Amino acid sequence: MVMQVTVVVPVYRDAARARAAALALLEQKMPPGAVLDVVLVDDGSSDGTVEALRALEPMVRVLALPHNQGRSGARNAGAAAAAGAIVLFIDCDCLPADQNLLLGHISALESGAVASCGHVTGTDTGFWSRYQEDASYRRRRQHASGIEYAGSSQNLAVRRSDFEAIGGFDTAYRRYGFEDRDLLIRLGQRGRIAWITATVRHQDQLSLFQVASKMGEAGQHSSKRFADHHPEAYRQLRYSAIDAQRHPILRPLARLASPFAMTLASAFDRIRCEHWLPYALTRIVVRLTCAAAYFGGTARPS
Repeated sequence: MVMQVTVVVPVYRDAARARAAALALLEQKMPPGAVLDVVLVDDGSSDGTVEALRALEPMVRVLALPHNQGRSGARNAGAAAAAGAIVLFIDCDCLPADQNLLLGHISALESGAVASCGHVTGTDTGFWSRYQEDASYRRRRQHASGIEYAGSSQNLAVRRSDFEAIGGFDTAYRRYGFEDRDLLIRLGQRGRIAWITATVRHQDQLSLFQVASKMGEAGQHSSKRFADHHPEAYRQLRYSAIDAQRHPILRPLARLASPFAMTLASAFDRIRCEHWLPYALTRIVVRLTCAAAYFGGTARPS
């Protein structure tokens, strides 16, 4: 039987990078006789993204959703359209680091894993690339310690049968945060989750304001559902310690945390601290700012 592998790439108003990702994926090495199926899922962009992506057909398939379904819904729609028994999820602002990304995931799943996660890094030697690489290695250490749900949907492969058996991504996670951890916890109940060395490079030019905003969004919109459904995992990941919903006495302080964090993030970006502060000190500032943003987010109504 011919092996088929589907790569699902969710897209929202980002046609140029989605096109680059699709073309890079088409250059991936595959096992002899295997067939690659790339599905670009436009999540209701309504800005010309679909038309730009359709120029790649028939090399790839374009699935245009009539309305924005959010992070989980778009990925589920792509998986539902998948032709392959293996499905790889990669974000449209990521590129494979080399031509062996799919081979790494295929090998892990053929060895019996229900899912496999890989590294995420940046594009250069600057602070944000190093910071992302550090975060990826921290996730790998968590995985090795038994926290198998530490991976990211930026670089995640699953056996489609297991993905379908658990109902895919939880579509209640429409905004940033925790949808990948939730999926991996449920997949882990069906079998082993592998960590592999296959790497994607995140192409986005990050800023502290952008990263802190996402952490605030996760605290506000995604944290409660994850904490309610997976309290032990929430504690293991140490988010519960900075969650105002879990510590009501801290809510007045949490309401001050968001404006403080975003003001600090704006100042950090404006004077480009990452270019002149030592890496170790910059990393501490970034982590504390993101923690404050998350803490503040948990005090806001979702």
